Amino acid sequence: MKESPVKIDALLEPLLLETNEERADELLLQLINVHAEPVIKGVIRFKLRLSSYRATQRAESDDIYQEVILQLLALLQKFRKLPDGHPIADLRGMAAIIAHRTCARWLRRQFPERHALKNRLHYLVSRQRSFALWQNADGDLVAGFAAWQTLPTHRATDINISSTQITPPKTAKAQDLADTVAAIFNHARGPVAFDELVTVVASLAGVSDQPLESIAEDKDAFARMADTAERDPAWRIEKRMFLQRLWEELQQLPRNQRAALLLNLKDATGFGSITLFPATGIATLRELANAVEMSAESFAELWNELPIEDAKIAELLGITRQQVINARKSGRERLTRRLKGFI
Repeated sequence: MKESPVKIDALLEPLLLETNEERADELLLQLINVHAEPVIKGVIRFKLRLSSYRATQRAESDDIYQEVILQLLALLQKFRKLPDGHPIADLRGMAAIIAHRTCARWLRRQFPERHALKNRLHYLVSRQRSFALWQNADGDLVAGFAAWQTLPTHRATDINISSTQITPPKTAKAQDLADTVAAIFNHARGPVAFDELVTVVASLAGVSDQPLESIAEDKDAFARMADTAERDPAWRIEKRMFLQRLWEELQQLPRNQRAALLLNLKDATGFGSITLFPATGIATLRELANAVEMSAESFAELWNELPIEDAKIAELLGITRQQVINARKSGRERLTRRLKGFI
């Protein structure tokens, strides 16, 4: 074997030396079972907090594990065929990265409300001058007052807050959320783990996500297409393809049609299904704001109110309620034509 110009994990060298395909497959299996599997399962247990999950969620963890293994196998096979083109410097690290990303996608899918709140908090503490978001000496992502960054770095403070100590945000406005976050920091008297901050604010705001099963809406051809895709087994494998195509087509619609569809998009329970786009990584909140031609700040304030009724959409767009209804109808018809046969 030629010496590779790029760094390669020593664990993988036998895989490159092996010329027998069956033996190579055995080595792949051994690498995964011995070195990658413990890392993957550890990440899944940590990220999903499995000790508090129901049996159905444990089944989901098995699905996540299989998805991670498939991705890792694909990378290892590419590496074996072309090691310089697809180098792997750290097998365990690669397994951990794939597991983290896969778990993150699952959590966004299962808990869209919490994910939306997490996005708002991330934007708030990283952009507002009085707050800051940084990594401490332990490598934890922590949040606090900006002045705390200059103090000696220490571990994140545990937060023990009862509902009587901190007032939840009164409205969805950024300032009300900022007031609640400031109160939490004052109570903690030190930086707090960002994920714990999200958990506390979610509890105060009454955010209690249920898994989002579909974006179906009765008698709505546009949403039914997404529902069909969601239930199709093939969609579970290539779950981004339909939403990616849908997002591309949505961007081609006139502004009023885009806004009428996105701002009122909901499932059968009335929950705002626009969250599927950031939850699957198809479109960020800023990109969604651009799609409806709003500032990111204004859209973030509106986020927790979605879906909104036609009268409110009409006010935002400066048109009549009937024009909103007509715009949505025209948008659905165009999407139905453009996406026909895609699923």
